[in-house]
Amino acid sequence: MPKSSRPFKLSRAAVGFAAIALAAMLWAIAAIAASSLFQSGVSPLELAMARAIIAAIGLGVVHQLWQPNPKFGDWHILALGLSLALVTLAYYIAIERLAVAIAVVIQYTAPVLIVIWAMLKHRKVPALSVTIALIAAIAGVTLISELPTGNFGLDGLGLLMACLSAFCFASYTLLSESAVATYGAVGVMFRAFTVSSLFWIAVQFTQGFPAALFVPEHLPGVLLVGIGGTLIPFSLYCWGIERVQSERGAIAATLEPLAAAIFAWIGLGQTLSVMQILGGILILTAVVSLQIKPQRP
Repeated sequence: MPKSSRPFKLSRAAVGFAAIALAAMLWAIAAIAASSLFQSGVSPLELAMARAIIAAIGLGVVHQLWQPNPKFGDWHILALGLSLALVTLAYYIAIERLAVAIAVVIQYTAPVLIVIWAMLKHRKVPALSVTIALIAAIAGVTLISELPTGNFGLDGLGLLMACLSAFCFASYTLLSESAVATYGAVGVMFRAFTVSSLFWIAVQFTQGFPAALFVPEHLPGVLLVGIGGTLIPFSLYCWGIERVQSERGAIAATLEPLAAAIFAWIGLGQTLSVMQILGGILILTAVVSLQIKPQRP
């Protein structure tokens, strides 16, 4: 009698990396949709509020159907929600005052902050695979942004906001990891985006009614950014870092600028330079190298 073959089963880490990779692709697609909305008259602040509200409502419905938990949260949830709101605000101000390439590279230094935090927390140097992946990922983002060839002017407030966006990126990654065991990925993101929504509603109150959001031709793009670019990818990212740990998850998230460059090449007809291709190879190498050596228990 022939022996039955053992069914193929993906590891916990592989599934987590796949979730983060999908989140990165969705963020990249949403960035293109957001850029189109900005050109059509929707302000970045209006879109930030809309995406947070859409995500909070959608996640609230899923949360009640799937994993209801009457406890709203503690200071971790409040800090996470504010981090989600401030990372958007800081990044928008940064790209307004700096070249986008500089803002992107500074924001994606967040994995460095997370690795440093993990090193201090565990009092242990990071694994060699993490160190190699971190260096490769940061170098890859720098090359994809074509930072070495640019002649950029610097602005003090812009640099400060770019650094704040990196800090908030690192913060919401670490806070998500600490809260997901208690509330689950959907529960964490529902609570966080509820806090973020309240923040953005307060900001928008000072700006007047966001009429541009309700123009019929804008609604599909707003829903795409809110659902496909916020609700789904942030939940996937939170779910993924529970399986691969925060430092590895943040490094894997650097796939976003690579995905954005590829989608711009395919959908918008933009060319990919040799430098960008090399940067993409470095990022892919970084993500693959993370799976060579298992993470700590």
